[in-house]
Amino acid sequence: FSCGDVTISFPFGLIPEGAEQTNCGARIGFQVRCYNNNIPYLQYYHSEHRMQILSIFYRNRSLLIADRLAYFNRSSPEGCRIPTANTSSRLAPPFSVSPVNQNLIFYNCTKPPPPGAGLVETVCHKNTFVRAADGRPDESAGSYFLEDCNATMVPVLGVSGKVNATNYEQLVRDGFLATWPRPPPPPPPPGNFALGTRIIPSLSIYQLSRKRNTSFGLSIYIYTSRFESGLTYRSERSS
Repeated sequence: FSCGDVTISFPFGLIPEGAEQTNCGARIGFQVRCYNNNIPYLQYYHSEHRMQILSIFYRNRSLLIADRLAYFNRSSPEGCRIPTANTSSRLAPPFSVSPVNQNLIFYNCTKPPPPGAGLVETVCHKNTFVRAADGRPDESAGSYFLEDCNATMVPVLGVSGKVNATNYEQLVRDGFLATWPRPPPPPPPPGNFALGTRIIPSLSIYQLSRKRNTSFGLSIYIYTSRFESGLTYRSERSS
């Protein structure tokens, strides 16, 4: 399936128009809503979470997404606003912010901060500012504390590993990279043994004893297997 310029395939699933969930079996978090048949968003139950999918890179399990809340809109009836919640708190599992991103720190202050802090005033004014993070050992919003200000961390992909805070609007629009983990391997069938590469039904201890004492001219490898009782049987070889 596709939504606009984005191809939607496993592990993602596209939610049909008017439906509550996909019929493709996509796991929670991988469900995609296609607005106006051309704008894909990660499906969230909270309307304030609007993460638009710009690109999906299936081979390295990552996607480029952008927070599409109405930031920096001076003509908005609700008033001009800057990000006030760390992006990592708005990104639901199984996704996480990629470490290849850079970070912008937005400040909402009750009074002007002291000069020389390297801040750029936002278009919203009203003591709102932004700066580029400088890669501190504890890279979190708390490590960029300014007195009388609330700090919010927003990841941006930037170009060549660098960001300029004066371009904050474009950087936020261009999005950031998120990743999802490799799926866990399926568990082995309970109580089964492997003969070569084939899975054969469970054998009782009595059956194992009989096979061990007979000769078929064939080597039988019985690998370690954990039964429902919790006992572990070691591998044996007979011929």
